[in-house]
Amino acid sequence: MIRKQPYGIIIVLIAMVLLSCSGKQEFAEEAVDPFIYRSGSLEKGQTLAQALMAQDISSPAVYRVVNKLNEIYNLRRCHPADSFYVKIDSLGIIHELRYMPDHELRYLVIKDTTDNYFTKIDTLMLVYEIKKCRGTITSSLYQAMIDQGEGSALPVMFTQIFQWDIDFFIDPQRDDEFNLLYEQYTLNGRFIKYGNILAASYKSRNYEKIAYRYTDRKNITKYYDYKGQCFQKTFLKSPLNYKRITSYFGYRTHPITKKSLMHNGVDYAAAYGTPVEASADGTVIHRGWKGGHPTVNGKTGGYGNTIMIRHANGYKTLYGHLSRYGNFKVGDRVKQHDIIGYVGSTGLSTGNHLHYTIYQHDKPVDPLKLKNVSGPPVSRNEMENFQALADSLNLQLQIDSLNIQADAVIEEFDAGSAEEDKSGKSYLRLILMCLLILLIILILVRIFLLLKKRRRYFY
Repeated sequence: MIRKQPYGIIIVLIAMVLLSCSGKQEFAEEAVDPFIYRSGSLEKGQTLAQALMAQDISSPAVYRVVNKLNEIYNLRRCHPADSFYVKIDSLGIIHELRYMPDHELRYLVIKDTTDNYFTKIDTLMLVYEIKKCRGTITSSLYQAMIDQGEGSALPVMFTQIFQWDIDFFIDPQRDDEFNLLYEQYTLNGRFIKYGNILAASYKSRNYEKIAYRYTDRKNITKYYDYKGQCFQKTFLKSPLNYKRITSYFGYRTHPITKKSLMHNGVDYAAAYGTPVEASADGTVIHRGWKGGHPTVNGKTGGYGNTIMIRHANGYKTLYGHLSRYGNFKVGDRVKQHDIIGYVGSTGLSTGNHLHYTIYQHDKPVDPLKLKNVSGPPVSRNEMENFQALADSLNLQLQIDSLNIQADAVIEEFDAGSAEEDKSGKSYLRLILMCLLILLIILILVRIFLLLKKRRRYFY
């Protein structure tokens, strides 16, 4: 009976430890978090400081933290809907501020143990996905993609691939088909932004091509067809986003002079101030008022505010009736898509439009009938790699539904998750403490048994 007593003591002690831990767990669960968590987003015309003070935080505390944040993020760039999260104590002292102007970076101001603040920038891990969009045009390409649940940026990206072959303001017809494979980034299941279009196809009665995005060994990325021909051409199909064409190339009766004259360009009607882009790489050779149309000279008429650009192989382009100019002067180099001016109605004009002329060896040619020249093709020593990539993209385009997702760990930063994380850590510490107490008890029992054994030996 005496030998069994130690085991009985051990069982009693273990039971006491478990009951103690259970009680401490209940106490930990009932413990009050000493911090207060507030979150919100900026409203129109509101500064971050104003938004924080609207959360009942004193102005001295707010300005101290906001001034520190301004060291790593220019708060003049704040926009409505920018979100913030703040952690304060019962005295109104800010212990942490998190500012999220976008879904990729988070700017932090944190109070350390010496009552000073330090800053930190975190990069949020977005989930990378490859998705596809396929449809048929009923009214416009833009509306067809919106009907598929896509954002407004995707049709713009799509048209930029085929802009040298297709004028998406006049060319698309009902029942034209499109299909594209694209990247997108999400955070906790919410769409954040589009990546690149990896492959895209467009099919109409007179046109059917697939474009593949490829980066060569020189790190140059462009879109090519399966034969390696570049989609980018020397000249854009049109140098602006326009509403309609009001005058074509050829003889016409001038709307002001009422005379039958040769119209040596194309008139694109567009809203006042619409950006006008350089249709090809080149050098600005004229910026100023220019006579024309074709007999009127001086500031009494003609093309009005005009830009002219010289291009390779004897080409020039003219952009007339501008309201104002871009940031390029005579002699400056421009690249395709650079904004060189804005639509207006200067000179001999009846309304806002762009007069656009292409000259080849100083002879005007019809921009709508220009035989455009493609950019450099895929080099021969890279064709095998390119076509292997194109074959892979073709397979993905043919799959009815596609959703390839890269693994990423995303953490949602808000008051709820902070409290959850804190309670989880408290529970872990509680378990470790119980195990430590149990280990100490077992050691003490072991020592007790050894001492008892020695006592019997001496007696």
